[in-house]
Amino acid sequence: MPFKKHSVLLFFLLVLFLINYCWAQTPPTLTATLELNESYYCPLSQVLIVTDFSITNQDSTEINTIYIQISSGYVKGEDTLSYIGSNSNITALAFNIVEGKLTLKWVGSVNTVLSELITAVKQVVFESNSINVSENRTFSITIGEANYLPSTGHYYEYVEAPGITWSEARDAAAALPPYYGLQGYLATIGSTEEAQLSGEQAAGAGWIGGSDAETESV
Repeated sequence: MPFKKHSVLLFFLLVLFLINYCWAQTPPTLTATLELNESYYCPLSQVLIVTDFSITNQDSTEINTIYIQISSGYVKGEDTLSYIGSNSNITALAFNIVEGKLTLKWVGSVNTVLSELITAVKQVVFESNSINVSENRTFSITIGEANYLPSTGHYYEYVEAPGITWSEARDAAAALPPYYGLQGYLATIGSTEEAQLSGEQAAGAGWIGGSDAETESV
């Protein structure tokens, strides 16, 4: 059968990371480019998520792991991210089907880690096993484990704590060390994308910011 090209634009977000080591430090900046002619996806094929990628690390912040996630539009069981490079110093962990996330870890010499990780990101591809891909996909690249949602500009982290109450979870979230200079709190859900990332793409069930503690059943 003929190969039909679908006009599904793959958006990519450029993320600026604020590393919470010292306010005087200059945070690493991640910059990516996806050329327009490469941003349309043909069903059952592979497509690069970036055509160019760079990291500016002025203060030499230690970076040895990069996380790449399908942060919106993700379809579990259909979408995957894969590393197609052959660098023996790069370990690509198994694609996390729950979170829609691929992890690239550096295991070689510290002298070349940054340039090799940059090259590795440019060798990551998106693929869907569906012949009817109809929604846009947004990808985020981070140097921290928390999930990032482009539409809100927020990070989301699942913390496992069996048996914890809502009030305990609220206090525990607020007591977490700042994440890239940001203070933690229980997630507030304001959109379908936010609900999917913090719900379907989370490692387990948990508390969110809403509660009926003030008025029962409200």
